[in-house]
Parts: sequence; structure tokens; C-alpha cells
Amino acid sequence: MKREVQNLLLVLLGGSMVKISLDGSFVRYVKPSLHPYLLAAGVLIVALAAASIVADIRRGGAGEGDGHAHDSRPYWLLLIPVAVILFIAPPALGVSAVGDRPVTAVSAEQKTAFPTLPDEPVPEVPLLDVVQRAVRDSEGSLDGREISVTGFAVATAHGGSPRADGSTSGLDLARVLIICCAADARSIRIHLDAGSAALDEIPDGTWLRISGTVDSATATEKTAFTPTMTVSSVERIEAPANTYAY
Repeated sequence: MKREVQNLLLVLLGGSMVKISLDGSFVRYVKPSLHPYLLAAGVLIVALAAASIVADIRRGGAGEGDGHAHDSRPYWLLLIPVAVILFIAPPALGVSAVGDRPVTAVSAEQKTAFPTLPDEPVPEVPLLDVVQRAVRDSEGSLDGREISVTGFAVATAHGGSPRADGSTSGLDLARVLIICCAADARSIRIHLDAGSAALDEIPDGTWLRISGTVDSATATEKTAFTPTMTVSSVERIEAPANTYAY
């Protein structure tokens, strides 16, 4: 492969990394804390490609390399992520990524005291925090407290996504959790008990703000540590700019 083509591929690769770093779409692929590193890597790749181009111009041409034949296929593979980012722009993982593996699994010996919830009538609590408190909080901070939590609806009945314990009744509220990037994504979810609220005919993937009380006793090994929330109110909302949990 000619050096001009190699340099062009590096410019496209680095440029695509810079693009998603600047327009904010990088959160579809990696967690926000990695933003500076992604941007720096993209800028560095573009700078190295530019330096190579300048050096080739000063030498009077890039030539064909070192005179030996090399397999150019690895270089062309760089076009795959570039094309995906620039032309396809896949959305963040959603309901189709929800699986049936438990995210949290702890024993009683691993319980610890969590901070008290905000002193509000119905504090909003991140879904991951709800699951962790239900499983690991030795102080029972969720007991008797009405809270609000946001996520997307996941149908479990009628061929929907089963829970880790195999049950397929009703509706769950879920978020996609990523530790580093979308490649290691897992789902977190809580089971919704309709209570006095109407949960019928809510399409899969609908974003909801749910208010209700969580029964921590339902987050057991038998239920794969998935707590049940008795719902008091349901509000349909727009999907947030960043749909992942961390």
C-alpha cells in the first residue's frame, strides 16, 4: 500500500475520533470519563499523519515504502470503524441489548451502609443505585420511601426478554450499564408491580419516569437480585441525551 493511502487512512481514523469527541456522540460508545483520552488520541493520530505527509513532501514523494511487498488488508480494515462512525452512526444500545444476566450478586456479608436518600418527598434515584441499595444496603434506606427512577420499558411477557430467574410476567424498567465502553455493556433492571398505576400497552423501549416503593426483600439470589417496585405513578418521557448508566 502506498504511503499516501496509509496517511489518508490515519487522517480519516483520527478525524473520526475527533469528530465524535467534539459533537458529543462519543457517549454512544465509551463512558464520559474517557472523553479526554479519546480526543487526545484522535488529535495525536491526525498530527502523526500530517507529520508523515509533510516529511514525504519534503523528500519529494512518498514512494512505495521500503521496497518489500506487504499485505495491505490490515490497513484497509481501518476503514470499517471510520465508515461506521461517519456514515452509519449507530445509536446507543437500547432495549435490544437487555439480557437476562444479573448485574449485582452479593452475599449478606458484603452489605454496607449507604448514604441516606435526599430529604425530599420523592427523591429521584439512579436505577443502578436502586439495585445496589436493594441488594447491599445494610441500613435499608429504601424501606418505606417513595422514590422516582428513570429507565426504558422492557416487556417480559409474550416473547419478551426473560429475567435472570426465568420469569416472564409483567414489565421491567431497565438501563444499559457500561463499565468502560459499549463492548462490555450489561443491563440493569427492576421489576414493576403495577400497584395503582396502569402499565398496560406500554411499548418496548419507551422511556419512563416511575414513582413508587421498592421492596428490598425481593432482591434475592432466587430473583437474581432483581428488586420489585410497587408503582404509584408512571410518566412517559423523552430519552435522555445519554442513555447509559455507569
